[in-house]
Amino acid sequence: MQEKNNRLLFQYIIDNDHKMTDAWLDCRKHCAGFSVYAKNTSSEIESKLRSQNSEFIESLAYVLICKDNFSERVDRWAEKIAHERVELGTSINEIVQQFGIFRKIFWSFIEKFIHENHTEVPQILEWSRELNSGFDTVIEKFTELYHAKTKDSLSKQENLIKAIISPVIPVTESAAIFPLLGNLNITIGEGLADSVLEQCTKYNITKLFIDISGVGIIDTMIANQIFQMISSLKLIGVEAFLSGIRPELAMTAVHLGIDFKEYPSYSSLKQALKENGLHVESFFH
Repeated sequence: MQEKNNRLLFQYIIDNDHKMTDAWLDCRKHCAGFSVYAKNTSSEIESKLRSQNSEFIESLAYVLICKDNFSERVDRWAEKIAHERVELGTSINEIVQQFGIFRKIFWSFIEKFIHENHTEVPQILEWSRELNSGFDTVIEKFTELYHAKTKDSLSKQENLIKAIISPVIPVTESAAIFPLLGNLNITIGEGLADSVLEQCTKYNITKLFIDISGVGIIDTMIANQIFQMISSLKLIGVEAFLSGIRPELAMTAVHLGIDFKEYPSYSSLKQALKENGLHVESFFH
C-alpha cells in the first residue's frame, strides 16, 4: 500500500510540475539590476528557469520511489545549476531564498493531493519526512557545489591577477625587473613568491629589481611576505634589490624587526638600476 501511495504521489508531482513552476515564476519581482530570478528578465532566461525547475521537481519526486535515482538526478542537477549561478554571479542568499519560496508552493500542491485523496495521518507524516529530507539534500548538495565552484572561480581570478600584477621582466641576460602593481591582498601575496621564483629560474636571473612604488597599500602581512620572498630568492642565488620604498613600508619593516641594511633598497627603480651598473637610458626612453 505504501509503495502504491508513493507512486500515486510521484505521478501527481510529475503531472503538475508545470503548474508548480508557473506559480513559482509568478512570485518573481521586478529588479532594477540584473538577477536571474527577476520578473523583468529575458524570455530566454525565463525559459531556462522553467526547464531547470521542472528538472528539479522531477528529481525531487524520485525520493518517493527510488533513492538511487534521486541521488543521481540531484547530483547532475546541482552540478549544472551551481555552475550557471556562479557564472552569473547570483548570490547564495538569493538562491536559498528561492528554494524557500518554491518549497511553500510545492507543499501547497501536496496538501491539495492529500485532501483530495483523504490521506491518513501516518502516510502524511511519512511523506513530510521524505520530501523535506529530499529538499534539504538538494540544498545541501547545491550549496556544497556552489561553494566549491565559487572557490575555484576566485582561484582562477587570483591566478590571472597574479599573472597581470607580477611579471618578471628580463632586461639583460641575468637581470630582471619585477614591478608590483595595484592593491595586494593576503591571498594574492601568498602566491607571489612561488611565481617569482619560478620565473627567475626560467630566465636564469641572478639580479632582481623589485619595484613597489605602484602598490596602493602595504600592510604588515604583505610586507612580511615580500621580505620572505627576498629571503627565498637569496636561497636560489638571486640577489634582490628593493625600490620605491615609501615611509609607511619603512615603518612596517621596523615593526617587523626587519633591518633594511640586509636588503639593498632605493627610492626609485631608476636609481636602483643606475647604481647597479645597468644603463637606465635604454629602459626609460
